[in-house]
Amino acid sequence: MKLKNRWLLKALWQTSGQLRRSPGEVAGAGGGGWIAPFKNAAGASATISSDFELCWAWRSLSAAACQERGETERNNIPFLIEVLNRTKVPITWATVGHMFLDHCQTGADGRAHPEMPRPPKNRLFEGDWYRHDPCANVAKAPGWYSPDLIQTILDSGVRHEFGTHSFSHIDFSQETSTPELVDAEMAACVAAMRPFGLKPRSLVFCFNRPGYQHAERLFKAGITSVRHRDGMVRLAYPERTASGIYKLYESMNLRLASRYDYVDKAKIFIEEAVKRGAAYHLWFHPSDDPRVFEQAFAPIVEYLAAQRDLNRVWICTMSELAAYCEARRTTRVEPVPDPAGLLLKLTTDYDSRQYGETDLTLTIKCPRRPASVSVRSADGGSTAPVSHYCYEQEAGNLIVNVSCRAAVVVVEI
Repeated sequence: MKLKNRWLLKALWQTSGQLRRSPGEVAGAGGGGWIAPFKNAAGASATISSDFELCWAWRSLSAAACQERGETERNNIPFLIEVLNRTKVPITWATVGHMFLDHCQTGADGRAHPEMPRPPKNRLFEGDWYRHDPCANVAKAPGWYSPDLIQTILDSGVRHEFGTHSFSHIDFSQETSTPELVDAEMAACVAAMRPFGLKPRSLVFCFNRPGYQHAERLFKAGITSVRHRDGMVRLAYPERTASGIYKLYESMNLRLASRYDYVDKAKIFIEEAVKRGAAYHLWFHPSDDPRVFEQAFAPIVEYLAAQRDLNRVWICTMSELAAYCEARRTTRVEPVPDPAGLLLKLTTDYDSRQYGETDLTLTIKCPRRPASVSVRSADGGSTAPVSHYCYEQEAGNLIVNVSCRAAVVVVEI
């Protein structure tokens, strides 16, 4: 019998510490109070990440069990894509880099990928790190290569993000990684993704074991966000590290629960995120039992889509969230007196080459509905009208999205 009382469920997770408050949840942090904490002035953000790994994560299992996980993952992808297409929800596919290859072969010494350094310690299995690599192609070994699945996701109609899960599913922990290994893994990921027109900006640490000792070199390799696990904090505003990488706190790992409804838990966490101005982050393994996706994934995604349509949550990928937070942190808004209405000057040192292009949402006090809103970019271009904006009559707030390159916003009243 499952517990259905949501008040008791919420009290349970508060008692366990999963819903305790954290310093990062200050909704007004950064931006001088003019820039909304989340795009569209939504109450919270919602991000979903997938550990897309086929057989690479399961090499410590028997050959049959490893192959079964890869086959299950391939079989689940069409259902996942259908749900995400129907709801128009983008997610971050944290993908093992080797899966972008359509084939590989042994080197002159008989080893797979002899050019790649090996981890200094392997806690998973005996023998060479790449000994399971079939050195074949996607037709012969579909559990180790997946350019077909990647292309299917790219063609799906929803603008998903492809992040990285390392090239060969390494453990980023101190004992099992070196700077040379991390540099080579990231370089191999960048090279493997390039033919698809992709560049990794998000990283999910394999086995959820963080490697923040490598943060500066990861940032140099282009990473701007990582999924972060905390034993207690599950809802928090993204946290910027000294390296420039944003920690996105994990909220929930997709699964089925025996004593309560997992969808109810998701709804409670999402509601709490909206109240706090926090980021909600759900993650999953595509190789899980199909029932997990039918009974939990689909209804949670549908609920998030409904909350998005009410503008209670902003659904975004990992890199999109990091980009928004960084642009918000580095941008200042200065009101300038103007007899015709409101004129706002924006100054920023936001690095769009590192973090990517993004919009910012301005919340502007405005005594009445504006006659027009226009924006001039920092590159000296002409002033262009803004056709879509929101005016909240009761609050007297004008909510408008502008490019991170905007230099001046003109509001005619």
